Amino acid sequence: MKGKSDMWYLWMWMVYMLLLFCDLSYCCGSAEYFINGECCPMCSPGEHVYKHCTEYAGPLCKPCTTGSFMSVPSDLLHCIFCTVCDQGFGLKTDKECSPTSDAVCRPLDQHYCTEPDKKSCRLAQRHTICRPGTFIKRNGTILTNTECEECRDKTFSNKSSSQFCTPHTDCQSLGLQEITAGTDTSDIVCATRNDLVAVLVPLVLVPVVLVAGLSAVIGIFISSKFPHLSGKTLIHM
Repeated sequence: MKGKSDMWYLWMWMVYMLLLFCDLSYCCGSAEYFINGECCPMCSPGEHVYKHCTEYAGPLCKPCTTGSFMSVPSDLLHCIFCTVCDQGFGLKTDKECSPTSDAVCRPLDQHYCTEPDKKSCRLAQRHTICRPGTFIKRNGTILTNTECEECRDKTFSNKSSSQFCTPHTDCQSLGLQEITAGTDTSDIVCATRNDLVAVLVPLVLVPVVLVAGLSAVIGIFISSKFPHLSGKTLIHM
């Protein structure tokens, strides 16, 4: 009997020492929190603590107000403010905030997420617009930007966000003459031989006509102002 009594006292001493050195906050259950010497039950998701428990009564919990949430049991005195999906950050609301879950944001159309946050997004940017002279190599998604690539030799694109580059026209295969070279943003301009003559003749004749007309005007002006010099002037002209 004495041996059993000694064992019981030893066990009680060990329990006492454990309680003495144990931080009671760690001795509370997983759904409890330590406050004022008590292990209080946490408030349920969708609620916050309004008054802590006492020796005689449990905690007083209140529902989260509009614009706030609590997704897990907690001992917090206030619910967490809901995330706002701001269009200024390139975002829109994918899932509305509820008392037990935060709002979920996703990129606006033609935007991609640059700062993912679990199943949501904190910041998004507009997809790159592929300029003329390039084409879309890979379309953008909600997680990746658009990839552009330069038009290769003898091809062009003359508008933004082209899906492909178009080969330059082969004037020779059409029996035509090239009058303007192609670039990465414009096609070759072709013309028939008659069209080419119709284009080149005015280009040659117009300067000649302008020079002749200007000379005639100058001659008339000199003749009217300096009659005695008109002969010499005209000879030199």
